[in-house]
Amino acid sequence: MADSQAQDAAAPSAFIARILPAAQASQKQSGVPASLAIAQAALESNWGRSGLTQRANNLFGMKGTGPAGSVTMQTTEVVNGRPVKVDAAFRAYRDWNESVADYTALLSGNKRYAKVPRTDGKSAARAVAAAGYATDPKYADKLIFIMDTYNLTKYDAVKAPDGGGNGTLATPGIDCSTPLTAQTAKNVAAAGYKFAARYLVPQQYAWKRLTPAEAKAITDAGMQIVSVYETTANRPAGGASAGQSDGAAALKEARIVGQPPGSAIYFAVDYDAQPKDYDEIEAYLKAAASEIPGYSVGVYGSYAVVEEMHRRKACSHFWQTYAWSRGKTSDHANIYQYQNGTQVAGVAVDLNRSYGGEGWWNANTNANPNPNPDPNPNPDPDPDPSEGENEMSQQDAEKIIRFLSAAYFAAADQASKDEFNRLANEVRKAAGIPPVTS
Repeated sequence: MADSQAQDAAAPSAFIARILPAAQASQKQSGVPASLAIAQAALESNWGRSGLTQRANNLFGMKGTGPAGSVTMQTTEVVNGRPVKVDAAFRAYRDWNESVADYTALLSGNKRYAKVPRTDGKSAARAVAAAGYATDPKYADKLIFIMDTYNLTKYDAVKAPDGGGNGTLATPGIDCSTPLTAQTAKNVAAAGYKFAARYLVPQQYAWKRLTPAEAKAITDAGMQIVSVYETTANRPAGGASAGQSDGAAALKEARIVGQPPGSAIYFAVDYDAQPKDYDEIEAYLKAAASEIPGYSVGVYGSYAVVEEMHRRKACSHFWQTYAWSRGKTSDHANIYQYQNGTQVAGVAVDLNRSYGGEGWWNANTNANPNPNPDPNPNPDPDPDPSEGENEMSQQDAEKIIRFLSAAYFAAADQASKDEFNRLANEVRKAAGIPPVTS
C-alpha cells in the first residue's frame, strides 16, 4: 500500500520538510549530500505527485524490486535524442525513508557514483548526471535549478568544495609547486589531506623540484606522493622527440628521489589542447613510456585530453583538471583537480580528489607504494560492487534493456518483438534478473 501521506507532499515546502530528516540522516551514513537527495526526489517524483511515488513510495525512479516488491509503470527514456515511452518495473517501498536509504546506498556503494558522496550538492549533481543516472542531457542543470530555487545546499554537511571528507570513497589531496618542508607537510596532512602531487623535474627547475628529503617529509607526515613531470605547459605538443627526452629525464629524477617501480609518473598537458594536438600528445606519452621501464604513465589534462588519451590507450593513469573541461568530468579520472590557487597551512596549493588507481608512492621502501590500488591498469567505472556474482551488473543490464524496449515498441511485426524480448531476457539472465515473458 502506498504511503497515505503522499498526497500531502505536493507543495514544495511540505515535500522538503517531510523528506529532510531522511535525507540528512542518510547524509551522515553515506556522505550523499542532502541537497542532492531532496532535489533528485523532487525532480523524479514531481514533488511527490507522481503515480510511482503514490503507488510505491518510490521517490527516485529506481527500477527493479524493492523491499515491498515492484510495480510496472510507463516511463519516458531519451533514445537517440528523442523521448520514447517504455514500460518498466520499479522498486516499491513501505515508506519514504526506505526509498531514501536505498537511493543513498546505491550512490555511496557503487563505484560508478564514486564522485557523488562527500562533496557539495552542485558537484554531486554534476557527478550523478555524468555517471548516467538519467538519460536527460539537462539532468544536472535541472537538479541545480531546484537546489538554487529552494536553497537546498544549506542542508548539506559539505558547503563547498574544500577537499575534505573522510576519504572512504574520495581521497583529498593537494598539488603544489612550492616544495614542502617537514613542518608544512605535517600541517597539510593535519588539515586532512592524504596525498601531495609534486614535480619530478631536472635540477634547473629547482624552485619546484621534488627532492629525496621532501619525499621523506611527505611520507613521514603520513601522505602519499603523486609524481608529475612538467617543464613547459604545452611541451607534449612536441610529440615523440619531446616525450623521449622528458621520459629519460623523469626516469633519472625518479631514481634520485627513490620512487619505487610499479608507481606512476604523470606528464602534464597544462593547456587547452585541441583535437589537432592529440596525435602529438599521444606520441609524446608513448615515447615517454618507452623511457621509464617499470613505471606506469599517466596524463594530466582537461576532460577532452583524458577522454581522448584513454580512448587511444596512450597511458594507464588519468588526472583531470577542471580547467578547460567546460563543466565535464571524466569517468576515467583517477585524480580530479577541482580548485586552483588556494592556501592550505600557509602553502599555495591546488585541491584534488582521487578515486583509486592513482599510482602514488611513498619513501618507505617496505610500505605498499599504492594503498588504494586499482587492479585495472586502464581504469573504467565498475558499476557493480559485487563483481563476480554475475557476468553483468543490473545497472548496465537495465540500460541495455531500455534500448531494447524502445526497439520492441517500434517493431513492425510480432516476430521482431519476440526477438527483442528474447535478447532482453538474455541480458537479464547475464545480470541475474528474472526473465519477462512477452
